[in-house]
Amino acid sequence: MKKVAIIVVLWIGSVAVAGEAVSSVNGKVGYAGGSMEGDWGNNAFLSGSVPLTPNFGFQADGLYTNVSDRDFIGSAAHLFWRDWDKGLLGFVGGGVHEQDIDSLRAGFEGEYYLEQVTLAASAGVASLEYDNGPYPFIDDDVTDFFAGGAVRYYPWDDLMLSASYLHVFDNELVLGMVEYQTPIHGLTVFAEVARGENDYDHTLFGVQFYIGKPKSLKLRHRQDDPPSIVPDILHGVGLYGAEFNKQAREYVEDHPAAEGGGDGYGSYGAIFTCYGSSDSFVISVPPASSETP
Repeated sequence: MKKVAIIVVLWIGSVAVAGEAVSSVNGKVGYAGGSMEGDWGNNAFLSGSVPLTPNFGFQADGLYTNVSDRDFIGSAAHLFWRDWDKGLLGFVGGGVHEQDIDSLRAGFEGEYYLEQVTLAASAGVASLEYDNGPYPFIDDDVTDFFAGGAVRYYPWDDLMLSASYLHVFDNELVLGMVEYQTPIHGLTVFAEVARGENDYDHTLFGVQFYIGKPKSLKLRHRQDDPPSIVPDILHGVGLYGAEFNKQAREYVEDHPAAEGGGDGYGSYGAIFTCYGSSDSFVISVPPASSETP
């Protein structure tokens, strides 16, 4: 027991003298636009980070997305320990709200720094609720374990190539991203492509402006703000929405009393709209007692 106690004390001491968590107060604002499941999406986002102690930092994220005339608002918070030479460990939680949808996520995040590579992972619990349920073809209030991972490679310090994976609501999503810091101080351009189950996909192009001291893109990612989790929460909504639309189409095919038609993000009845596929449709199902078998 004495040996274990000594090891714990030494580990705590090593953390206490580790590198700083956040170099200084900093932030970023950005915009991304492109195809989100066949509809044009506009995404505006921001993040701000502050050092709490030499070893701990805090970050707040915000997001506004308009797609297919639907408005999503999201926010998140990170509390983390970081050593610039080693990596990051922290707690993170946030959510996305739309008129008929609420999705929350909470868990852990971590990063490990190599010379030109960052390895990242996250895990926790996610929930999604459709306010106009229940529906006969899919769970309208789902809570599930989520897990994700990413590899970020810096061929040079102002260029990042990233590949990431997300498992949430029993669906899988793979994303690829490239970000380049231009010669204009703090200005970067990026592109992101995603493919997931139930034919989910999005392709986005955007710009970001980093507020803070001049430094390379790699150092911004390792000394300033961790990646926002709000876009990931939104992508989870879209991924489950694609499954929603697939199950809805199959339900209509199996139940002649259900009527189909229309376009956009897809809806069940006259009110509900979900973030789903481009060939989705409006379906109106009579009460169970009068439904045709």
